[in-house]
Amino acid sequence: MSADLVRQIAMGNIDYAKNHDPSTSFKDSPDMKAVMVISCMDPRASPNAFWNFGEQGPAVIRNAGGRASDALRSIRTLSTIMSYGRNTVGTVVVVHHTDCGLLNFDDHYVKEKLTERVKDSPELVSEVAKMEIGGLGNLEASIKEDVELIKADPFLPKDVEVLGFVYDTITGRTTEVV
Repeated sequence: MSADLVRQIAMGNIDYAKNHDPSTSFKDSPDMKAVMVISCMDPRASPNAFWNFGEQGPAVIRNAGGRASDALRSIRTLSTIMSYGRNTVGTVVVVHHTDCGLLNFDDHYVKEKLTERVKDSPELVSEVAKMEIGGLGNLEASIKEDVELIKADPFLPKDVEVLGFVYDTITGRTTEVV
C-alpha cells in the first residue's frame, strides 16, 4: 500500500470523528478483570468483526499468526496496569485462523527470505538464524502450544484463564479448541 493510499484512507477519520462517542478515560476504567484476545494481523481475522465487539470490547493484540510469544510483552504490561493497578487480566483468548499465511510458509522459508535481504551483513545473518518466527504447522497444535505458553508465564496472574479458538475464514465461525 503506498503512502498516498494510506493518506487517502486516513481521510475516512473525518467521518468517524463526527460520530465518535468518547470512551471513558483510562484512569476511569472499570475495576474488573480484563479480557485480552490474541489474533493474527490478517485483515480477514479481526476479532472485533467476527465476535462483534464494537469499540468497547476487550484488548486485542494482533501479530503474524496470532502467536502468544510475540504478544507476551503486551499481556504482561496490560495485566499490571489494568484499572490503574487495581485489577488485572482475567482471561486471555488465543485465536488462530484457517488459511493463515503462516500455515503456508514455514520458519525456514521466512528465515531464508530475511537472510537474502541482509546477506551482506554477517551480524544480521546471525541474528536471523536466532529468530523464532512461529510458524503454525497445525492449527490445533499451535493453539494448544500458545495456551500452555501463556499459562506457564511466571509474570501473569496464577488464576488467569486461557482459551483457544480457531476462526474459519470461509464460514466465519469460531470453534473452541482448548
